[in-house]
Amino acid sequence: MAKFLKGGVYLAAFLIFAGNALAHGHLIEKGEQLYMQFCAECHGVDGDGNGPAAGNMSPPPANLLQAMQGKIISDEYLMWTIREGGENIHTDMPSFEKRDNISEDDAKAIVQYLWHAFK
Repeated sequence: MAKFLKGGVYLAAFLIFAGNALAHGHLIEKGEQLYMQFCAECHGVDGDGNGPAAGNMSPPPANLLQAMQGKIISDEYLMWTIREGGENIHTDMPSFEKRDNISEDDAKAIVQYLWHAFK
């Protein structure tokens, strides 16, 4: 009986882990779709800040690839920037919260995608 219970505990732990991994995978997938729709135009598909709309921006869009790889940026800062935009720091980054385009959950998905894609 003890072996059965021990096996059941392992199975339950595995199922929880697998479910979390699957949910995380969907979050990253959603984040990628949102990034490509709302962010890549300026930040570039590769996150290097050289998207097709970046040419005339001053200052230029952030190089997310460099920021994520250097771990010089936090989730909180990313969330704030996505939601609030760059008006407070004098950039052309739009406020997706004001536009009502990106919910808080969407912004979280984008942040997870950034850490996954540009690490």
